[in-house]
Amino acid sequence: MTATQLKPACIVLFFVVGFPLPTLGQSEGFVSLSPQSHLSEHWTVEGSAPDTWSVKDGVIVCSGRPNGFLRSKKSYRDFIFRAEWRFQKEGWTEQPPTYPNAGYFVHAGEVERGWPRSLEIQGHYGEAGSLFGVRGGRVSGARRGPIPENRKPFGEWESVEIQSLKGIITVALNGGKMNEGQDIYPTEGNICLQAEGWPVFYRNLKIKELD
Repeated sequence: MTATQLKPACIVLFFVVGFPLPTLGQSEGFVSLSPQSHLSEHWTVEGSAPDTWSVKDGVIVCSGRPNGFLRSKKSYRDFIFRAEWRFQKEGWTEQPPTYPNAGYFVHAGEVERGWPRSLEIQGHYGEAGSLFGVRGGRVSGARRGPIPENRKPFGEWESVEIQSLKGIITVALNGGKMNEGQDIYPTEGNICLQAEGWPVFYRNLKIKELD
């Protein structure tokens, strides 16, 4: 889900000036959400056919068609979630600003029109790091739209760190803090990995629950 269809005059980018690089978590206390053999170790498939998703050498592989997502078996409230993702570079012939789409839903609840009520941290290559509500989800003060900072070339692995703490969500992309929102709704739910129309890969998934 992207904002690229919005008219430029309607896109409001909240540029965050002088954001310090956060310390959003320590190495200890994290639990892996990367399946070793079967998705069912940590995830359930929703929306797309089960064979759309698979696991190979600890990496989650998704064909991207039909659209769908993985939902974590556990629900979370305050946490730090880390992950890496990349798109298949081979075969993509569209020119910028058109790019493939994926991303992360947090605090995900019931599904409406294909996607869960949640907050999305965008994985779409042209807008990665955007933060916005989906299907009734809400967040204030966050950026949405094309975001060029802290990016790697298309097709390379990129990392995201998402912290949800006391109603505030902070997003770091490739080691740099780049987004923050507050007054969130929902405040608790599942974590989801989204795929929308193109092969995408996820790895090094881990989470630390916060007191």
